[in-house]
Amino acid sequence: MDATRDQTCRTVTTGVTLRGKHDAAGFVGRLVDALLGRGFGGATPKWVKWLGTAAVLSGAALIITTAAIHLHLWLSGYRHVHRLGPLFLAQAITGFLLGPILALGRQTALVVVGAGFMAASAVGLLLSATVGFVGIHDGLDVPWATPSLSVELAGFLLLSASSAIALVPTLRSAD
Repeated sequence: MDATRDQTCRTVTTGVTLRGKHDAAGFVGRLVDALLGRGFGGATPKWVKWLGTAAVLSGAALIITTAAIHLHLWLSGYRHVHRLGPLFLAQAITGFLLGPILALGRQTALVVVGAGFMAASAVGLLLSATVGFVGIHDGLDVPWATPSLSVELAGFLLLSASSAIALVPTLRSAD
């Protein structure tokens, strides 16, 4: 009688009936597989899921980093630069929204959008440093240009690689 009541209490409080240590480990394993598998096909090997998930989460963190850099620059005076100031603010707001959405969603389309966001940020900086962009011609020696470019290129590479992992059928079906 006590065993039945104990089993009922565990079912009511957790919503999942756990029967011993072995079932709890199985539940946790299935939960981890479900979280890692988000954005990847069911036949994707675990090591590919781990690698792809790490790349997406790192890319999302780098999106937030570049957003923080652009917000810092906007607050430091770029908000007064005609045409470029609003772009810095838009980049910061978009990055602060996209990074967490990408980290939580981890869908292939979001990863591609994240890679495009990082590529567009890097291209804008490179254009500004070389031929000029929206009437501004800076070099790579201005404050935060090199760290920003490094973050954006690393994010682009990580997110592009993760997109390729999710999209290439031979990697998804190989074990």
